[in-house]
Amino acid sequence: MNREPMRSGDQTERGSDRCGMRGRQETGQATMVEDGESVILDLLGQHRILRHLPAPALGALVRGASVQRVADRGVIFRQGDEGRSVLAVIEGYVKLSSSTAAGREVVLEVAGPGNVFGEVAVLNNWPRAADALALSPARLLAIDGRAFMRALQDAPTALMEVARLLSERLRRATEQLTDSVDMPAAARIAKALIQLAGLHSHPVRGGLRIDLALSQRELGAMTGLTRESINKHLSAWRDANYVTFNDGAITLVNLSALRDLLQDPMLA
Repeated sequence: MNREPMRSGDQTERGSDRCGMRGRQETGQATMVEDGESVILDLLGQHRILRHLPAPALGALVRGASVQRVADRGVIFRQGDEGRSVLAVIEGYVKLSSSTAAGREVVLEVAGPGNVFGEVAVLNNWPRAADALALSPARLLAIDGRAFMRALQDAPTALMEVARLLSERLRRATEQLTDSVDMPAAARIAKALIQLAGLHSHPVRGGLRIDLALSQRELGAMTGLTRESINKHLSAWRDANYVTFNDGAITLVNLSALRDLLQDPMLA
């Protein structure tokens, strides 16, 4: 759990170009989709917004998109960058975060396979509102922002789903702020782990293993807590057999005990 972030290079689907994804993606210099198009279509066809697009429109978006490979801890974009594309995760995990005025990181979301991010900047013609960093080796589909907008304009149900998605993000942000003020540390950590397991986990013998390896500092950025507080609680929960650790990944062994902490944090 003590693995700390390190920045590394990235490469395109075909080469070992170390120029960095930020420059390649935003200038449109990228490898076009060829192999695996049907797999990508199947994955994106399950997305809550993209599934409302007619099949020909979704196919056109994918064929006109570019595939990018990003190394573990590779920077995808930074807050304030120009947003010209919408990105879909094909493989791996991406952390979306911003920083407070004091320089403290706040994790807003973790995107996994089938998730789409970066659409807010495209929809509003705004700069990027967050940093995007790969939490593992990742493969992304960069969809041209103008093509994305045209596809939405021809699909009213997809536009309605965009509105619902944005309202849900606002609700989560409000809830995160409220939790940081009112919810005890143990409950905040338990809630974050349960939410991560609900989105990005698979069953293993003895529990649910969260599919991405987060550092204690990153888990603290999700919950508004210090790394020391995270370490204290996770160590206690490991001793109580609530969780186990393996290669930086957390397995939830006693999910009911963690849920109880949401009701009564004094149990921690």
